[in-house]
Order: sequence, then structure tokens, then C-alpha cells
Amino acid sequence: MKPIKALLIAISFCVVAPAQAAGLDGGTEAREAIKMGLYPPDIIMRHQQRLGISDGQRSNISKAVQKFQSEVAELQWTMQNEQQLMRQSFSGYHIATEEALARAERVLGLESDFKLAHFRLLITIKNELTETQIDMINQGIKQKRERKEQ
Repeated sequence: MKPIKALLIAISFCVVAPAQAAGLDGGTEAREAIKMGLYPPDIIMRHQQRLGISDGQRSNISKAVQKFQSEVAELQWTMQNEQQLMRQSFSGYHIATEEALARAERVLGLESDFKLAHFRLLITIKNELTETQIDMINQGIKQKRERKEQ
């Protein structure tokens, strides 16, 4: 029963991972980052004038985003390929458990690499901000939540 459960979990990742890898869209992934005290680049870009983002900060954040995009581009290609191979290993009447689990493990590893790259980006962005800018972002988030609750 355990191998089947592991395969079902792996299948669910095949559906979720490509959506996550598509980018920082301000959806669930952005909300989760904000809950952890991290800020997706689109928030910084949207409010850069109000936050007083300097040219140096803008340049460093832009470089971090470019590095992230180039890093995950290869990961996405590899992950898509591994996911296709994993799906193929599930398609027969009988699944070679060890092979399928090894493929699932590779997919999970690639997803982990993607998430680490994402965290690296978000940490780099936060480290570029001043305490005043962070306080401004947090205040804006708090105000937005309060408006939603009303």
C-alpha cells in the first residue's frame, strides 16, 4: 500500500509543479512567501516609487530575478522530461515499483531544487531592502488584510 500512496503523491506533484514553475504570479505562492516575511519581486516593482527603491537596489533585485530565471529554466526542462518519464512508467497495467519510485524521487528532488532557488531569490530581495522599506511593505500588507476583513 505504501508504494501506491507514494506514487499518488508523486502524480499530484506532476500537476502542481508546472504551475509553480510558471513564475511568481502573485497567487498562492506569493501569499505563502508573504506569510513567511518574504516579498516577491512583483510587489517591490509595483510599489518601487512609494518604497523609495534606489537605482542600486533595483539593479541588484533585477540581477537576482534574472539569475533565478536562468537557473530555473534548465530545471523546468529537466523536470518536465522527468515528469513525462514518470507518467510513462505509470501507464502500463503493472507498475515497476522501484523504477517508478526512483523516477518520483528524481522529480521531487528537482522540485526541491526549484523551491530552494525561489527561496534564494526571495531572501536576496529582502536583504536588499532597508528596515524602513520592510516596515512600509508590512504596513501595506496589514492595511490590505484589514480592508478584506471589512
